[in-house]
Amino acid sequence: MPTDWARAKARFNHTAVPRLIRDHWAGVAASARFISQDYNIVYRFEGGGGGYYLRICHESLHPLPKARQVLRFLRYLARADVPVGAPVAAVSGAYIVTLGDGYYAAAQREAPGSNMERHLRDISVYGAWGRSLGQLHAASRHYQPDANIPYTLPTVQGFWLNIAPTVQRATPEIQRIYAELSDWMARLPLRDYGLIHGDYRPGNVIWDGATARAIDFDEPNYHWYIADVSRALLELFPLPIAERRRFRRAFLRGYLSAHAIDERWISQLPYFAQQRALLMYAWDLQEGVSGSWALGWALERVGW
Repeated sequence: MPTDWARAKARFNHTAVPRLIRDHWAGVAASARFISQDYNIVYRFEGGGGGYYLRICHESLHPLPKARQVLRFLRYLARADVPVGAPVAAVSGAYIVTLGDGYYAAAQREAPGSNMERHLRDISVYGAWGRSLGQLHAASRHYQPDANIPYTLPTVQGFWLNIAPTVQRATPEIQRIYAELSDWMARLPLRDYGLIHGDYRPGNVIWDGATARAIDFDEPNYHWYIADVSRALLELFPLPIAERRRFRRAFLRGYLSAHAIDERWISQLPYFAQQRALLMYAWDLQEGVSGSWALGWALERVGW
C-alpha cells in the first residue's frame, strides 16, 4: 500500500522545477535534470559556474522542523571545513524554501567525484576516507542543536525501541538476536557517543581522488561514534575476515588521526554491524519490503 510520501511524490508537479531553480537559486532553468526520487526528489542544475543538487521533500516524510534542525547541523559541519556536500542558500537567504502543500526544497553544491562504492576494493582510499569521518565526529562533539527549533534529533535507543513491535512479528531467531543486542547495548558506557551521520554507507560518500565527502544527511542521530565506522565498512561483509581486517585497519588509521576514541570500541564492531543490519531489516519489514538483503547480515555476528 502506498505511503503518504509515495502519494506526495506521485502528485508532485515536476514541470515547476525549472522555474523553482531560476527564481530561488538563480540557476539555469534549462539545465534542470531529473536524477531520482527513490528517497527525496532530486534534480541536478547548473548556475554560477558550478553544479548543484536540488532536493525536494514533503512533510509526510520529514516534518519541516526536522529538516531545519538537520540542515543546521550540516551547515555547521560545512563551516567547520568538514568534507560534506555544502548547503547553498536561496536568493532570499533561506536554506529551505517552502513550496506549498507540504513540499519544501533545499540545494547543495555538487561534490565532484564518484561514489565510494566504486572504490571499495582500493585500500589506498581508506586512510583518507577514515580521516573524513573522523573530522565529522570531531566537529560533532562541539555541536549543540537549536533549542528554538521544535524538533529533537533522535537517538539509536529510540530507533531500537521503535522496532520492537516489528521484531515480535519476526522469526524466533531474529527475536533472540534482538534480545541479545538489547542486553549488550544497555551495558555500553555513554562514552564516545554523540551526533553521527547515521547512514555513512559508501553510496553516501563521494571520492574525488583526495577527499571523501559525505552527502545525504537525512537521519543524523545520537549513537556511539563507532556506529558510523561500522556502517562504512558493512558492505565488506562478504569478504574473508583477513581482508575485512586489512581494510578496517587502514580506515581506522585515518579515522584516529582526526578523532581520538577509545580503541576498545574496535572489539565491538561485530555487534554494531549486526545491530545496524537488524535495524535495516526491521525498517524494511515496516515498509512492506520482502526479501530484505539485510537479513543475512543480521543473522550473523561476523568478526572485524
